[in-house]
Amino acid sequence: MRNILGLMVLSLQFACGGAGGYNGLLSDGMKNEGLEGVRLVARSQPQSRDLTCRVQEATTTKGGAFSFDKLCRDQSYVLSVPELNLHLSGGNTIIGGEQEAPGTHSAWRAPDGQGVFKLFGQKVLPVPTFSDVARDETLDGTPIVYPSMKPTGRVITIGEGQHLIISGKNEVKGQRLRALVPAPGRQRLASGFITDHVYIGVRLDGRGLEPVATEIDSKKVVDVLIRGEGVRFLAHDAVAPGRYALMADGDARVTIIDFGVSQVPQK
Repeated sequence: MRNILGLMVLSLQFACGGAGGYNGLLSDGMKNEGLEGVRLVARSQPQSRDLTCRVQEATTTKGGAFSFDKLCRDQSYVLSVPELNLHLSGGNTIIGGEQEAPGTHSAWRAPDGQGVFKLFGQKVLPVPTFSDVARDETLDGTPIVYPSMKPTGRVITIGEGQHLIISGKNEVKGQRLRALVPAPGRQRLASGFITDHVYIGVRLDGRGLEPVATEIDSKKVVDVLIRGEGVRFLAHDAVAPGRYALMADGDARVTIIDFGVSQVPQK
C-alpha cells in the first residue's frame, strides 16, 4: 500500500511538474497605488493536459499583494482580471516556480473595445460623435471643415480628475484634438454665406484663414498597451480649457468635447 501511494504522488508530480507558486503586486496604473480586493485569474498557456494545472484564482490584499500557491511548476500562465472595464497592461505571462522577487503588474480602468470614452472615477462611458463634418472652401480655394451643426449647449466635458480615453491602434494613430474656433458674423465660403458658426482648427475672419494649433501637454498624456492595442489617456488639463473637435483626417463625423470646464455660460 505504501508503495502504491508513493507511485500516485510521483505520477501527480510528473503530470504537472510538481507544485509551484507565484507572488505579485497589482497597482493602479493611473495612481500608482496598490489595488486591494481585485480578483485575478491565471490560465495555463498553452493549455495544460492536467486539469489541476489549467486555471487558478487569487485576490489581492492590502497594498495589492497576491499569491498563487498551487500553480504547476514550469507551466506558463496568462493573468487576467475578470472585472468589467479593468484591464492589465503590457505582457502578463507568468511561470509557476521559485521567484527572486514578487512580479509587478498594473491595472487600468479602460474600455473593452475601440473608440472614444470618458473615464470618470471607476466608470468608463462611451463618448458619442456630435455631428457630420461639412467640407467647404474659402473664396481663394483653401479647404475648410466645420461641424454641420453648431454646438450651442452642453457637450461632453472632461472635468477635473477625469480623462478622455482614445482606445485602439487606429484611433490612437488617427484621432486628433483640434481647436473649435468661433467666427462671429457672416462668413462667405465657396458654397455660400454662413453666419455665427464654428470652424475646426482655423480662425476665419474678413482678412482670411489662419491655422490654430492645439498644444497638448505630453506630461498629461499616458499611452498604455492593453489587449495588444494602444490606449491613450488625456487628463482634463492636457490642453488649455476650451471646446475642441476630435476627429481623424477624412472622418465623416466629429466629436465635440469641452476640456477643463463646460464652455456653456453659467446662468
